[in-house]
Amino acid sequence: MNIKATTLFASFIAIVSLGYTWHLHQSITLLTLINNIFLVSLAVTIVGASLFVVQGGLFNGITYSFKRFFARVTKNGVYAFELDGDLEFVQAPSYTFTYPLLLAGILGCTATAILSIVFYL
Repeated sequence: MNIKATTLFASFIAIVSLGYTWHLHQSITLLTLINNIFLVSLAVTIVGASLFVVQGGLFNGITYSFKRFFARVTKNGVYAFELDGDLEFVQAPSYTFTYPLLLAGILGCTATAILSIVFYL
């Protein structure tokens, strides 16, 4: 995995959470930083997991079915299907930043979860 990209995303999470804290006019304490870093890390984790699912090809069959349906229903689609005869299967897109994004988000979530447990005990 790319350590440089993971570090870049982790620093992005910290900067965005500081900006979020400043934007809401909250006092900068350890608790608010932990909470805001967790929220931003959770959002980054959700985006990374969504990219992982799309990259895995979960929606390829659905996309192919819609393509085939519209090729049979519309006049232009029927004409193109008669000329070409076969529909190509849709390939899943590949992203280079999926794993660093997912790793930075998961590390941020787990670190802030551990810090919040330690902070409250």
